[in-house]
Amino acid sequence: MSIHEIITPRPQLPVYFDIYRTYNQLIPNHWHNHVEVLYIFEGTNHIVLNDKKYTLHQNDLFVVNSGDIHFTRSLGASRVLLLQIPYELFDQCVVNFDMIRFRQYYPHKTLKEDPVYQKMIAHLLNLARLYVQAEKGYQFLFISELYQFLHILCGNYSIMKDPAKESKSAKHLDRLKKIIHYVEQHYQEPITLEQVASLVALNPEYFCRFFKKHMGLTFMKYVNLVRLARIHNDILQTDDSITIIQERHGFTNYKLFNHMFKEAYGCTPSKLRAKHIRHK
Repeated sequence: MSIHEIITPRPQLPVYFDIYRTYNQLIPNHWHNHVEVLYIFEGTNHIVLNDKKYTLHQNDLFVVNSGDIHFTRSLGASRVLLLQIPYELFDQCVVNFDMIRFRQYYPHKTLKEDPVYQKMIAHLLNLARLYVQAEKGYQFLFISELYQFLHILCGNYSIMKDPAKESKSAKHLDRLKKIIHYVEQHYQEPITLEQVASLVALNPEYFCRFFKKHMGLTFMKYVNLVRLARIHNDILQTDDSITIIQERHGFTNYKLFNHMFKEAYGCTPSKLRAKHIRHK
């Protein structure tokens, strides 16, 4: 998955929709133009967005607004509903959508008695049922349920952006997105603070403070998390040796790699692969 996700809708559907299982998955800070909806069927997930940390449990809902930089990880085994709605779909249907944001966090514990919220969730779960059953012509019913879900979301859980705050944060976001894009393109190579700081016209010392403040971690730790996410994927999806995978994705210090991998995923690379093979 690229750090700036480019989402392609499924055939015959105007959105990307999936129900997936994951184990200790980590997706470093990334962004996309789509609005992203996550609903937790099973497990626990952490999301870091705009300097705030959220812990999602079973039946919790989370909405990531277009352009927001966010980090996600699952703790152990999770089953998650993922709905990604193209920005263009909102823009066609909602006047001045560029000035609207959605509420982000919807904890089941505090909203389980809210009839409006429960009606919205019922439409979302109907999407899952229709998608899994995939009966002939299901796309018509799917689109109907989708628009009812979005109607409640827009009508009840959207707010107008503050133009002054948006203007102030836009410059920071542009810089961060430029950095993220650069790392995505060059993470397999050695990357220095001086290189990236000059890319966004900052001196290295100020760049370090700027990055840590807005991303919640140091720049070099972020680069290594990007590498680890690619390595994690290759361990599960290929038969290549751990050493080859590690070197392919820019890790030359094996001791540091092993330490960071175990810290991120709770086990060694070889144990992760063995566990994956057992559960196939």
